[in-house]
Amino acid sequence: MRIDSHVHVWTMGSLPFTHNDEMSTSRPKYPGLVEDLIRYMDQNGIDRTVLIQCMYHGYDNSYMCDCMRRFPDRLHGVALIDPVRPGAAEKLERLHGEHGVQGMRLYPIKDKDASWLSRDDQTALWETAKRLGVPFTWFGRCHQIPLLEPMLDRFPEVNVIVDHLGEPVLPEGLDGSFRYLLQAAKYPNLYVKATRIDGISAQSWPHEDVHPYVEAVLDAFGSRRMLGCTGFPEDPQRGEAVGFRVIEEAMDFLSDEDKAWILGKTADKLYGRNP
Repeated sequence: MRIDSHVHVWTMGSLPFTHNDEMSTSRPKYPGLVEDLIRYMDQNGIDRTVLIQCMYHGYDNSYMCDCMRRFPDRLHGVALIDPVRPGAAEKLERLHGEHGVQGMRLYPIKDKDASWLSRDDQTALWETAKRLGVPFTWFGRCHQIPLLEPMLDRFPEVNVIVDHLGEPVLPEGLDGSFRYLLQAAKYPNLYVKATRIDGISAQSWPHEDVHPYVEAVLDAFGSRRMLGCTGFPEDPQRGEAVGFRVIEEAMDFLSDEDKAWILGKTADKLYGRNP
């Protein structure tokens, strides 16, 4: 079982799946279409993929939901919902019930003040995730982890998956803000994606400057709380699953069992089959 835990898909903005400026004013130079993703999955032996709603489409999750409708046996979906707008919990429940969406992405990385993460007005959202049994993904930086911890403590039943190793600042080293992520391993409901390795790295293949961070997460969390991604569609012309390859081929500190969990079994435990 090979499951890619983090893929974005998007159109070029034509009707009915238009772009908006809610998350980003940038626009793609090439499409990330689901048809290309399915071919890529088949080419690289990927059984299932978790779609993470793309910023180009903002809080309009309709293209992602349409992709899931078309390929229900291959795709899971994680929505973007503004957590501080009224009705966020209801929107999560509707997307889950009507489209099979399995969670949402919290996006504190864009905020100078991310104290909203543990405010009282977030309780309904977390209660809904608890009731539905769906995880959050969390796109933030390591120094923001302490702002998340009160909710991890209050809602141990809600799993939270940290994107991209918490976006570590490599010049700081393992003892910089990255330590906040490692310290948070005490929460059994916190998971970490060893993803975007080539994007975080300042070196070419096999991106050895990031390896110590992956190994530190392995030591703190264990591979059963780690997930990986292929890297689609960073370079759609190449078609290689670079994110999987670096884990499979270049990280000697990972056992075969570790690799099996990171490259599929953990994601299967968290997402399972679409409801």
